[in-house]
Amino acid sequence: MYLSEKLIWEDKTYTMAGILPFTIGVSGKPQGHGYTTIEVEASNPYFSKGQMLRGHEFHYSYVVNTAEKPGALFAFRMRRGTGIWGGMDGFSYKNVLATYTHLHALGSREWVRGMMNSAADYKRKKLIS
Repeated sequence: MYLSEKLIWEDKTYTMAGILPFTIGVSGKPQGHGYTTIEVEASNPYFSKGQMLRGHEFHYSYVVNTAEKPGALFAFRMRRGTGIWGGMDGFSYKNVLATYTHLHALGSREWVRGMMNSAADYKRKKLIS
């Protein structure tokens, strides 16, 4: 939510960081609640295409609208659960992967390898430049 463009809460609009092309609203009722199953469909910093992940979601916020952002995409298709927008979750932009699905570290250890690879790539690029 913090990385979105705007947050609407109790009829007031707040400017957020503006990194992700979303306006977020907050409801008095849960907008996503329960176990999730997601399929990785697109490139992202942490998980391989075709991988199935399980987690859970519990959120009162929802995306009011979204806009195109060059280099950004939804990486996950929801097989079970609500996700961020239109049955999709895992909004990937540069080294950010934003999800409503909460993954347990021991249940999806692949993120550790992805995190380490991202850190190593960053270090390698810094040494070259």
